[in-house]
Amino acid sequence: MSGPMAGQVLGRYELLLPVAKGGMAQVWAARLRGTRGFQKIVAVKTILAGSLDDARMEEMLLEEATLASQIHHPNVVGTLELGEQDGVLYLVMEWVDGESLGHILARALNADGIPLPIAVNLIGQACKGLHAAHELRDDSGNLLGLVHRDLSTHNVLVTYSGTAKLVDFGIAKATARSSALTEAGMVKGKFAYMSPEQVSGLPIDRRADIFGMGVLLYLLTTGRHPFKGETVAETVRNVCLDRPPVPPSEIVPGYPPELEAIVKKALAKSANQRWATAHEMLAALEQAMPEALEASFEAEVARYMEKLLGSRATERRTQLRLAQQLTDRLRADGTIGEPTSLGSLRTVSVGDGTGSSIRMNKDGALQIPGPSPIAEVTSGGNSGRKSSWFGVAIGVGGLVLALGLVAFDRFAFQSRNAANAAPLILPPIPPETAQPAAPLAPAEPAPTSGEVRLAPETLHAPLPSASFAAPAPSPSPPPPAPAAPRMTRRPQNAARSAPPAASPAAAASPAQASPVASPADAPHPEKPDTGKVNAWDTDSFGGRR
Repeated sequence: MSGPMAGQVLGRYELLLPVAKGGMAQVWAARLRGTRGFQKIVAVKTILAGSLDDARMEEMLLEEATLASQIHHPNVVGTLELGEQDGVLYLVMEWVDGESLGHILARALNADGIPLPIAVNLIGQACKGLHAAHELRDDSGNLLGLVHRDLSTHNVLVTYSGTAKLVDFGIAKATARSSALTEAGMVKGKFAYMSPEQVSGLPIDRRADIFGMGVLLYLLTTGRHPFKGETVAETVRNVCLDRPPVPPSEIVPGYPPELEAIVKKALAKSANQRWATAHEMLAALEQAMPEALEASFEAEVARYMEKLLGSRATERRTQLRLAQQLTDRLRADGTIGEPTSLGSLRTVSVGDGTGSSIRMNKDGALQIPGPSPIAEVTSGGNSGRKSSWFGVAIGVGGLVLALGLVAFDRFAFQSRNAANAAPLILPPIPPETAQPAAPLAPAEPAPTSGEVRLAPETLHAPLPSASFAAPAPSPSPPPPAPAAPRMTRRPQNAARSAPPAASPAAAASPAQASPVASPADAPHPEKPDTGKVNAWDTDSFGGRR
């Protein structure tokens, strides 16, 4: 089964470009197209082709859709639909215009870390979403006992407007339900964020997620992970040992004692010593730093995001807009959905004026590099075709020009060889057949009699200087010119004999003198008539000016 590609349509959704990729799944920015031009950007999660166990991954995706679609909270990424087309199972989710907590932390570490109020606010919002997931109930009102089990910096997204959202319930476990995917003893998740009971494969409940939330709080407020070691084994040992992590106050001077107490309780090795619910942890954070958890503080988070990430938000939105325009152009050309369209997609590039471009890689994904692209993609059927023909014309023109240069170079090389060849030695012309030489004319060389031979001992000798004095015209009209003799060249392996030398008297006699053969008069290949090189009309072929 081949994986989805940009431009492919899954159900009602049109894949635009990949935005995230994990070990077994990939998330795409996609577009929902409705009637009368209605459009909406969503996130589509698909299983990567060639996963170790595609059938099991499909079951996990189905489990995620079943659980996450029941959670309705502003701090949880909404799950909209589960679909399947052409053997591809896909999960449709709410589109988040923002960044992961991991990316924010990586950028903040280069700028003196995340301020404490911002970090506390983000963890407080995440606690709200986590509590909504933990309180999920069935139709009878019974708790499902949902546990996320994979809280990490990659699974908390922060919008550019300052809202934190939990995502990826792919390995979530509903303890009240029987599931072969989450049987006891099976360890899933990232070891650096797991609770000791989860690492040990023991039964878990919502307090395991409280431990993961404590790891995030410690990491965001200190810039250091409380348990992560050089190896996985060292990390697991640090999590399971009774020794607590280094107190945050020893890392950050002036760390609030009330906040340190919350971190210590959330990271307790025994589940009974932690907060019983995420709501209790949230209440403790509000009491320790009330100004950071006011409803209006999300505006401060938005301003911090703008200051930290700069123009990244604009760049991401521009990339998404260009991907939509490129897909529209290909759809107008009628190439979307055809087997040959994938090859066409790979040849399309949209320049940004800096040398980078949007193009299709070998996996069928749009690659949109670096700075914000500033070029617009031409929309519409005719203009799209003209742009495509313009690219083809440029390629053909370049090939013709290259072939012309090669042919010209070859002709010049042959001309140089002819110029550097040995001088032609002409035998004397008998007096009775001697004719006065006609003036030099550019049409063709004057006819001569006798055999033209090449001196072998001077095959590579330089061309001697020659005088081109025109002989005196004859008073009597010339008789009809004899037929031009056939000029032959002796084979190199033939017997070589020097032609008879001309006598001084014959050379001195004007009536017997013959014109000196010049390189211009020597036979040479015809120079091809290249004609005028026509320039492509950019208006006719749809090119950019």
